[in-house]
Amino acid sequence: MKIGDIVCRKKYGKDICFRITDIKDGIYYLTGIEYRLIADSEESDLELSDFSSEKNDILVENKPCLKGSVLHIDGDKDYLKMCLKKYKEFNINVHGYYMKETEIKEKIIPLLEKHRPNLLVITGHDAMKKNGNRHDINCYLHSKDFVEAIRQARLYEDDKDSLIIFAGACQSYYELLLASGANFASSPSRKNIHALDPVFVVSQIANASIKNYVDLEKIVAKTSNKQLGIGGIDTRGVARKIYPASR
Repeated sequence: MKIGDIVCRKKYGKDICFRITDIKDGIYYLTGIEYRLIADSEESDLELSDFSSEKNDILVENKPCLKGSVLHIDGDKDYLKMCLKKYKEFNINVHGYYMKETEIKEKIIPLLEKHRPNLLVITGHDAMKKNGNRHDINCYLHSKDFVEAIRQARLYEDDKDSLIIFAGACQSYYELLLASGANFASSPSRKNIHALDPVFVVSQIANASIKNYVDLEKIVAKTSNKQLGIGGIDTRGVARKIYPASR
């Protein structure tokens, strides 16, 4: 096996496909193809995989309205490309940036001031230590970085309906992300989330009427692990109806 190969882990029932990103001292470093997860493994536990996507898309209506705009900050270049392609399919106005999770807190306010989005996505990679304390921030790879980025964003705009924030990745510290100011976050049961789950959440809100609160259960039901992977708080839509529509 070599860098770039797509593999799965036998020990975990071959549930997730990874790309080999590095090999050092017999340890293979892995990045999820569709799930926002990083891992490492010995070669004996890996098996080459014929990857095929099984992710079902959601339907986002193209109603005559002014949809909300999105600022999407991602700690993975490949996932960012996937997400930007999907936003385009949904006809959502988005500005996307790649940066390391540790850098987001330092750069987020200038980006918010530049683009003035309705919705903000802070994502990338995360993981909880095996057998770690789920309520100890030090047991997570990047949850602390996400928390600090959320807090910076809330210094810019503290109204949760004026700036709607999705934050987190696989196995993130859900309760603390919400407590820090996110509207939606992962992961209530410390499950993995699909690379496109943030898009599916914010695209539905971007298309929902500003007159109404969104249906939390309906939005979460469209994600990969549903309420086990993503949750949130009461949040208004941001779309504004156009009447009459142009002909």
